[in-house]
Amino acid sequence: MAVIADVIEKDLKKLEQSIDKLITTKIHVIKEIVNYIIKSGGKRVRPILVMLSARLCGYKGEKHIPYAAIIEFIHTATLLHDDVVDNAKTRRGFSTVNTVWGNEPSVLVGDFLYSKSFELMAREGNDTILQVISSATTALSEGEILEIVKTADMGTTEEEYFQIIGNKTAVLFAAACEIGAILGHCAQQKRKVMNSFGYNLGMAFQLMDDVLDYTSFDNVLGKRVGTDLQEGKVTLPLIHTLRSADNEELSYLTKIIGKPRITAKDFTKARKIIEKHGGIDYTIATAENYTKNAKSYLKTFPDSKYKESLLVLTNYMLGREK
Repeated sequence: MAVIADVIEKDLKKLEQSIDKLITTKIHVIKEIVNYIIKSGGKRVRPILVMLSARLCGYKGEKHIPYAAIIEFIHTATLLHDDVVDNAKTRRGFSTVNTVWGNEPSVLVGDFLYSKSFELMAREGNDTILQVISSATTALSEGEILEIVKTADMGTTEEEYFQIIGNKTAVLFAAACEIGAILGHCAQQKRKVMNSFGYNLGMAFQLMDDVLDYTSFDNVLGKRVGTDLQEGKVTLPLIHTLRSADNEELSYLTKIIGKPRITAKDFTKARKIIEKHGGIDYTIATAENYTKNAKSYLKTFPDSKYKESLLVLTNYMLGREK
């Protein structure tokens, strides 16, 4: 990630300045909460995609900065809402907003960020980008709702899982990359290429996120490992395992995912079953396929430091630890 930061160092500094400038409100607690979560160690992957994609597509102006901030605001809004829904206690190594301020402020500040994002987009006046982001936020909501519907559903299929992560994660990656192409005045085909690149990258990102929930450590991941099981999320490592687990293992996993509190012993046993049946390896291999697909879309573009940075970012998805 350091290589990428060097390539867009000036843009990253402008992004941070833009975030401070664009959060205009007379309500002190809103600014306090927004600063707390936005500045709590996020990797800025989505806004970085906006900036790199715009430069890759030949954009020379400055409008990619506010759009990068808008994408970060939308992402932050989803985190606020997710943490309330999941009753999460930590994120990025810090207490969640809902733990510090309560559920009501978390939800309402999330709503504020959504509203602020669309106000800023209306001010920028690019109807095409507005349509892209509107479609993405609708899909985001659909993904989150489907995930709730499928909570602790051991019959969740791989297809349903891909639908969930495609909507809740990949669509915003896709939108971020397409915004860059729109700013660069790319033809429709190039816009589709950048959208597909972002979508595949987002799928790989979420797949690895679901792997890390079983393989990382609390102090590295920045949240309690095993929260997916705790929250009843049936992700690909588990889905793959359920296809070959014996009756005793199926019974145990079904009991675990339905428990109100999962102990460290519970989680360790569940993880061993998943590792035994290749759930982790299968998910990593699936993520590798998505990163391979993502890279293939970049072949359309000539070599440049921006293309190289996007390739570095794609490789980072598979090697990240948090």
